[in-house]
Amino acid sequence: MRGRSVRFLCLLSLLAALTGCSLNRFATETVARMISGSGSSTVMAGDADAQLVGEAMPFTLKLHELLLAELPEDPPLLLATGRAFVVYAALYVQRPAERLPSREIDLRVAELERAKALYLRARDYLLTGTAVRHPGFRERLAEGDAEGALALTDASSIDYLYWLGAAWLAAITTDPLDITLSADTLRAGAMLEQVAAWDPTYAGGAVHDVLTAYYGGIPEALGGGAERARRHFELAVAASGGARARPYVAMAGVAIRAQDAAEFRNLLQAALAVSMEGADYRLQNALDQEHATWLLAHMEDFFLDP
Repeated sequence: MRGRSVRFLCLLSLLAALTGCSLNRFATETVARMISGSGSSTVMAGDADAQLVGEAMPFTLKLHELLLAELPEDPPLLLATGRAFVVYAALYVQRPAERLPSREIDLRVAELERAKALYLRARDYLLTGTAVRHPGFRERLAEGDAEGALALTDASSIDYLYWLGAAWLAAITTDPLDITLSADTLRAGAMLEQVAAWDPTYAGGAVHDVLTAYYGGIPEALGGGAERARRHFELAVAASGGARARPYVAMAGVAIRAQDAAEFRNLLQAALAVSMEGADYRLQNALDQEHATWLLAHMEDFFLDP
């Protein structure tokens, strides 16, 4: 572990020197295009070695930020950076924190606070990227006019709105007692609804995963509830043809709130039955199936009568 840390610091120092001193703008933009293109995310998503990807991601995040220091208003780079921070925070910070036993409550709280900070960092990058593409977007949101902000956008910004909404909602889940942040719930949800309206099959149904958890976690009086969550769960499964484990894990969270242990078990067993053959979702499925196994092993922590 120490050896990896030393190598990471050496590489980071080298990149900082190159970015600050010898790389001209053309070279910086070339590197930015390489790491913000679809190929880089495909390499990560198609790798089933979750530990390898997790160890590489901190270096990747800092590389993105070094390039942003030179290109602070580059929308594709802002998108790639925000996306990477959301993925890292969700899979390698928040999820491990939520698995910590009650005797480690202080560490759990500290790690959830760290995840929140990472999500908000991602949100700010994505907000900047969207605002550069659509002037006035940030100002409308700040005024509480989510509908007006969304009216300034178009389907060419679907990736920006998806990751922005996902980052914002994820930050809220880490600290439900943050009243100021929780007040943003509906506007973040509106972004994801816009994404689903533009493309119901977006990212193999990933937008419906987030909406499943979103509607399952808010009361019916605010437009949520188990039935609305279930509709998005079904859309998520259909969009990928059952090739992703994530929809089942998301719906299992709704089953916990309903205290339906039988459905919880069935959903997670379905998640574990998803094939690992599809390269598009290999990393996501590996991590989600690992989490499904953990959830099944800890049912007594979530149900009065498991």
